[in-house]
Amino acid sequence: MRMMRIPANGGVPQFVLETRNRRDEGCARAPASLCVIFEASQDEKHYTVTAFDPLKGRGQVLRTIEKDPTTYYNGALSPDGATLAISRQGEPDNQIRLLSLSGGSDREITVKGWPNTGGFDWSADGKGLYYGSASPQGTTLLYINLDGNARVLWQYKAAGGDIWGVPSPDGRYLAIRGDALSSNVWMLEGF
Repeated sequence: MRMMRIPANGGVPQFVLETRNRRDEGCARAPASLCVIFEASQDEKHYTVTAFDPLKGRGQVLRTIEKDPTTYYNGALSPDGATLAISRQGEPDNQIRLLSLSGGSDREITVKGWPNTGGFDWSADGKGLYYGSASPQGTTLLYINLDGNARVLWQYKAAGGDIWGVPSPDGRYLAIRGDALSSNVWMLEGF
């Protein structure tokens, strides 16, 4: 995959970086200036968190995390750029790891009773996460504080699909993306 940039007023796309297996990328909010890409290493045994500059491209590797080959991870950079939150999909009680990118200590949050992470993103103030949970019973958007306490914000009964909440930079608005799946079955005879 190639990450490109284009001027806001249009123009020719310009190359930023290339990756084989990007998971997530994000930039901290001003005044912080860190941008990271979260991706599997070349040998597929680790995930790397690598800094990048939207003008200069790939920078230094900030963290390396051992990869569980049976699990898909999501990642989200905190607004201040100090922490990367990662979550594994498919667990009955999801665990969110908060990985320090600034020399602090790492910690883990357990979100009890909410399986199958959809998307997740930090709140604008960095004090919690908007977190999607999907199950056969429905899809739920949660707000989770940094102690692991979950509060339901929005729910719908459509099975499957992802749900994601992204706050405005000032924290006054929340954009919600929710997928719903439907399908049809046909029976054919005599073909």
